[in-house]
Amino acid sequence: MVNLLPKDTQRSLVRRYYLRLGTTLAIVLSVVFFIGAVLLIPSYFASQASADSYERYRDALEGAVGLKERSYVSDSISRLAERVRVMSDYGNSEFTASLIDALGNNLSAGISVTDISFTRSDDGATVSLGGTAGTREDLLVFVESLKESSAFSQVTLPVAQLVVEEDVSFSIKAVFTKQ
Repeated sequence: MVNLLPKDTQRSLVRRYYLRLGTTLAIVLSVVFFIGAVLLIPSYFASQASADSYERYRDALEGAVGLKERSYVSDSISRLAERVRVMSDYGNSEFTASLIDALGNNLSAGISVTDISFTRSDDGATVSLGGTAGTREDLLVFVESLKESSAFSQVTLPVAQLVVEEDVSFSIKAVFTKQ
């Protein structure tokens, strides 16, 4: 097909065609971007609300952990204060000093006494000792030294506590007589 239009007019028509095509493309792209932005706005607000919710949850957890830590510290302080009060009640007692001295004289290597309780009577006290021994042999040596001591009598160690070979937890009962 032959084009009868002059060359200047043909070029002008082609230029106008590409100008209209470019303008239409630019308008379509701007409409698509605008619609996309409008459709993203609810997602933005939902994400923002979710982030705020997680931030409040994190703050609440941090507050709860802080409360637990403060509660633990408070409990530890109250237990320590109770122990100090008990030690001040018995600390000046000659009887308590002689009991602890007698235990210290019979304490052997590998023995860690973590609990001492006693019920006092007129002539002495019933003593309960708790703790851990490095080995079964260490525990047996400690029990024998208590039995041989003149300060302790009726020393008993449950046989079930001799089952373990190492890191033996023990609970010994004995009668202490002050000398």
